[in-house]
Amino acid sequence: MSDAIAFSIVLPCYNEADNLPALLASYRSVWRDLPSELVLVDNGSTDHTPQVLREILASPEFSFVQPVTVPQNRGYGHGIITGLRAARGAILGFSHADMQCPAADLFRAYDKLLEAGPEAAVVKGNRERRSLGAATLTAGMGFIASLALWERLADINAQPKVFTRSLLSALDSPPDGFELDLYLLHCAKKKGLSIESIPVVFGRRAHGVSKWAYSLAARRRQIMNTLRYILSLRAHEKGMGA
Repeated sequence: MSDAIAFSIVLPCYNEADNLPALLASYRSVWRDLPSELVLVDNGSTDHTPQVLREILASPEFSFVQPVTVPQNRGYGHGIITGLRAARGAILGFSHADMQCPAADLFRAYDKLLEAGPEAAVVKGNRERRSLGAATLTAGMGFIASLALWERLADINAQPKVFTRSLLSALDSPPDGFELDLYLLHCAKKKGLSIESIPVVFGRRAHGVSKWAYSLAARRRQIMNTLRYILSLRAHEKGMGA
């Protein structure tokens, strides 16, 4: 790890070619000279993402972007973990690459972590201005996870997430899928870290479709996957004597 990098931001990108120009421009507009780096993971994309990335990153104004390639998509969580392990920063963060999560949120979360004490906390987003249905589903999943794991967990999948490298070292069996958010918060709780939050508002996608909520069947499948993962974490904790 290079001591020169203070903050690494990881964005997993799967078939987001049409969003990339605006996405990277948005990060360029708020970029800070901490120094920091943006680790953009081409997470096994099958569209023209590689070509778009090559064209954009040829410009010197995007020298802060470090591309990482995953040859074959294994899931959201795998893409993030690959990017985090390639990152060089003492403080790490991740978010989405679909233009729903403002770039400035990462730096607000970074500031919040410094205020809270980097080795004592994780900072995450807390979504506002959501539809009743989306908010109810999120609250329900958070309640189930909290009850099963005996931890207070809320808005588990909200972005960004910002934390120190020491937490990454504790992620010894990260899941490949969307359950990574839950796993990271669970590991943070086990380490005795507090979960701090900043208010965030998710926008709408400019291009493309959600990778998990593109249909009712897909939503149901992901909900069931998450419920099974919660139960597996609970079983593991019982097996460990927690």
